[in-house]
Amino acid sequence: MSGLTPMNVWFENGWPQSWAWTMLAPYISYCPENTTRLAWQNFPTLHILNNANINRYSPNDTAQDGSETVGPRIADPSVSNITSGSCINLNVTGYGCGPAIAHNKSEPLSVPGKKVLFQWEAPGSQVGPNNSYVTSTTAGAPKFVGWSQQLNLTYSPLTVTGNNSGYTYQPKGFVYGDDGIINGTMAIMLTDLDLYVTPFNVSLLNPHIVALGLYQAG
Repeated sequence: MSGLTPMNVWFENGWPQSWAWTMLAPYISYCPENTTRLAWQNFPTLHILNNANINRYSPNDTAQDGSETVGPRIADPSVSNITSGSCINLNVTGYGCGPAIAHNKSEPLSVPGKKVLFQWEAPGSQVGPNNSYVTSTTAGAPKFVGWSQQLNLTYSPLTVTGNNSGYTYQPKGFVYGDDGIINGTMAIMLTDLDLYVTPFNVSLLNPHIVALGLYQAG
């Protein structure tokens, strides 16, 4: 409904079950009695403080403090009630973002080299049906940011700036021609190791994940 490009990547990679469950669990409040308990891991949430607000005609103007999402859950969308810079009712080609199948955008949501700001939760939060699941991690101190996109998993170094906060820069890379490898919506994670994985064994990374989030690019 926001007119974002419906398919802006060449390939879609699969997620391990624990990643999908981590994304989904915060949005489930209740399950009937005797529902089989899931054995998959719930990772702590990684908050991208300056994740691009798709409702701005200039996404680079998104606030840097995490205030432009509707809530603290891992996949909460951007706020739309911004007081200035909104593209929702802007009837200008390349900048408007009213309801549509797709729009041509003059400014991308993000670009290689963008400074991406993070805060992450400590393990031990209660999530999921009846708050009956608890986030956990077996990883050590975070050192890298993993970007799970298209054909592989790309790493960038993490700079820790404080208690459970830090930043990295969106990496540059290409799939075909000048089509960036960091594009669309993707899982992003903090890890203690830049482990080489492929789409066939990406779950080997699970023991090294400190926190998991959802990033918007394009």
